[in-house]
Amino acid sequence: MTSRHPSPTSRVRALARTVPVGALGLILTAGAAWGQQAPATSPTSTATTKGEAANLSRPQKGTAAALLAIDAEYAEKLKGLDLGRLKQLQELAVGLKPKEAAAVYEQLFRSAIAADLFAQAEPAADAALKAGLPSPSCLALANLVKLIAECDRGDFDQSLKDLAALLARKADPKAEAGVVLSSAELLGVADSYYQRLVHAGRYDVATRAFQLVLEQADADDVRDYLGSRLNRLKLVGKPAPAIQGKDLDGRPFDLAALRGKVVLVVFWASWCLPSAAEITWLQEVYDADHARGFEIVGVNLDPLQDEQADVESYIPNVRRFALDYNLRWPNLMNRPGAGDVAKAYGVAEIPASVLIDRDGKVVGLDLVRKNLEPTVAKLVGP
Repeated sequence: MTSRHPSPTSRVRALARTVPVGALGLILTAGAAWGQQAPATSPTSTATTKGEAANLSRPQKGTAAALLAIDAEYAEKLKGLDLGRLKQLQELAVGLKPKEAAAVYEQLFRSAIAADLFAQAEPAADAALKAGLPSPSCLALANLVKLIAECDRGDFDQSLKDLAALLARKADPKAEAGVVLSSAELLGVADSYYQRLVHAGRYDVATRAFQLVLEQADADDVRDYLGSRLNRLKLVGKPAPAIQGKDLDGRPFDLAALRGKVVLVVFWASWCLPSAAEITWLQEVYDADHARGFEIVGVNLDPLQDEQADVESYIPNVRRFALDYNLRWPNLMNRPGAGDVAKAYGVAEIPASVLIDRDGKVVGLDLVRKNLEPTVAKLVGP
């Protein structure tokens, strides 16, 4: 789900981000840039309008595996090239004068962030920090690489300690100004940190990280964003907010009626297209565990393109979309007021999902296939 709508309102602009502004995005913006929110990038190259979304050709199940295999092969080759680049840059940095070495290391860390190769770049980060290179920008990047690398090896508590130390240095008026990265880099690092924490079920660490950053954020829009994310994280362990209304075919739906079952709430939009592979594995989990008490409900966010528009006008296109993708679970339209499910669940970007246990409590956020399948299987039981 990576497409973005070309002319979103301010709220949809937040919802349409594929990588949200998060804790690391803020700690990177030191000095005069502290507290400034990274702007959303222009979505025009991949955008589809409401009318165009229904006319896109969707890969059928027979081609999904082939497409996935091609993508996997491409990704593996690209990773090999990226790893080779990191190795060459580290070899180049050895023996250079400190100022020149810092410039090379900075390029290495930026490349690692872009390629999501934090663990592989950690030795270079250790070397740069040990050398005490004369570049606040380089050292800040090295610290951030180590922060994510710690998550990669499961040392989440240490990553939180390091985040707290970084924030303390940023708050010190005597500290040197740090690095200001591009919006894409800021968002990429922030998303990497968040995804690692929530996919590992460390909602406690993620909550504390956002609280730490919120304490030092100045810009209103940044504070609003972080507050929304914290509200969502704080749902874990609490009763799930109500979801009531009618599905796309006019049938009544009430989440409370599903008490005693495990429910996955999926937030989506026709202008944020799901991949065929994602739909396939969701269907597989649904088919495997539905008989044992697993349900899925979709909440469509198309009306947030224009909060003044009539929600009913979006239903034909959304229904067509659901039919084209063979979505076999109930789908509701997000509506203003009491029907604003996205607001109730603190959803600030898509794709997003919430897992609810048999007791009606939130037990997971944004699960991916590797942890959704075993988590659902455990919750529904034998």
